[in-house]
Parts: sequence; C-alpha cells; structure tokens
Amino acid sequence: MSKTNGNGSEQQTDQRRERVPQSARIVAAVAVVLLGVHMFFTAVVNTPSTEIKYQVLPGAAADQYARPYLVQDYRIFAPDPIDTDRQLWVRAWIERPDGERVRSEWVNASEVELSDKYRRTLRKQLSVVGAERLMGAYKKLTDDQRAVAEENHLGGDGLYALRDALLEADDSNPGAVRAFIRADNFVSSYATQVSLALWGDQGEVLAVQTRAVYDPVIRWKDRHDPQAQRPASSYTLLGWVPAMEWPGQDREAFAKSFNAWAEQAGVTPGLETSSPNDTSDEEVAP
Repeated sequence: MSKTNGNGSEQQTDQRRERVPQSARIVAAVAVVLLGVHMFFTAVVNTPSTEIKYQVLPGAAADQYARPYLVQDYRIFAPDPIDTDRQLWVRAWIERPDGERVRSEWVNASEVELSDKYRRTLRKQLSVVGAERLMGAYKKLTDDQRAVAEENHLGGDGLYALRDALLEADDSNPGAVRAFIRADNFVSSYATQVSLALWGDQGEVLAVQTRAVYDPVIRWKDRHDPQAQRPASSYTLLGWVPAMEWPGQDREAFAKSFNAWAEQAGVTPGLETSSPNDTSDEEVAP
C-alpha cells in the first residue's frame, strides 16, 4: 500500500484548484449573488406586514421583480382552492373632436385578454393580476376611505388628489393607502392603454374608471347539484381618475394586440353621451 505524504496531498489540492478556470469562478460568484437577490426579493414579497414591507424593506422593487411571472399561488390545490373568476373592467371618458364628451360602455378587459388561446396558458394575465391587487388593497381601506375612493378625482396629475383625499378622510393606515394607490396606478395605466386601443381614434381619452370584479363559481361540494346557483359577484366601487400614460409604453403595439383579442372575443364596445359624474354602482358582472 502506497502512502502519500502531506506535501503530496497539498500539491494535488493546488493542482485541482489550478484546473478550475477563472471564468468558472466568476460565473459561480455571479450565480450565487443572483440567487441571493432572488431569495431576498421573494422573502420581501411574502412579508405579511405592509408597514415593514414598504417602509423598511424595498417592497415596491420586490413587487416589480416578482410580478406577474414569479408570483406563487397555491390556491389551485385543496383544501382551499380558488373559487372566483377575477376580472378587470374598464371604461373611458372621451372628448370628441367637436367638443362633445361621451362615456364608453364597460369592457371586461380580462375576457378580451383571455380570448387568445396562447395567453390562456399563462397562469397570470396582466388584467387578472391588476384585479387581484386592486381588490386586495381596496379591502384594506376603511369605510370612510372607500367612500372617498368612490368619488371622482380628476384634479391634477396622476393619483395625487386621490391619495391626499384618502389620507384626509382617515390617516390611521398610511401603508394601506400607499398600497391602494400603487394598485390603482397599475390598473388605471392599463385601463388607459385599453381605452386608447378601443376609442383613441374617436377622440381624446380624458379619464378612466376601473372595477375589479370577483365572480364566484359554484362551490365544489355543490358541483353535482342541478339547482346550485353561482353566488353574487363582489366588486370595487371607484370613481374616475385621469388617464395615465408612462414613458416607454408603446400604445401602438398594445392596441394591435388588444384589438386583435377584442375581435376574437366579439367585443365591440360603444360610446354613450354622458357626464363623468355618474359613479353608479350598477352590476357589471355577466
């Protein structure tokens, strides 16, 4: 039996180290850093406290990193599978070239988006993600704040007027207000692109109104009951806000895709003469 002295073992170790290319070490180091960033953002996204998530931790950056493709959702499994269709509804307030101001019909943007078979294979569509974020944030507002959100906030740019009005009505939950404004910003920006795609050639889009609609399905335990009926829908009640378009958005590319989906879905929403002051809570779910 041959023996290797201590110096021989050290020489073999040094030789193995020399055989590892410098480029491989760099790649490994980069991979470790990226994995660490991914794990950190995943932990931030799943932080239950909005105060800690958005005030102490970089919650906004984590949300942008994770959505819509890295969101984890286990509600397709028992014992509590998802039991509602989540939809985003949109309508617009438009000024025609002759100065007449009209309001569009409600459009189920999620139905349009899902009309494309390819997009059905994606677990999360942008409109569905927007509806879920909006509904979740809306439920965390107080009753006084929801009453304010139902009003129109068309003054100034963006959602600053709405944010200030919410805090003025009740400043006990600033974290919830910030979360709601972020969710509303997302869906209002999406609604603006939808409005430009559907009605942009008929005038200037002045304002948009959105609504997250949760349409429950028949409960699993009642699936064999021929008399079973779907529970009533629930939805957010929000007023009109200014149309919002951000740098880097390609309205032409969006319109090309969305109009093609709308044609597949057979959606041809019209316009009706009306004032934006109408914030009626008529049922919009099918």
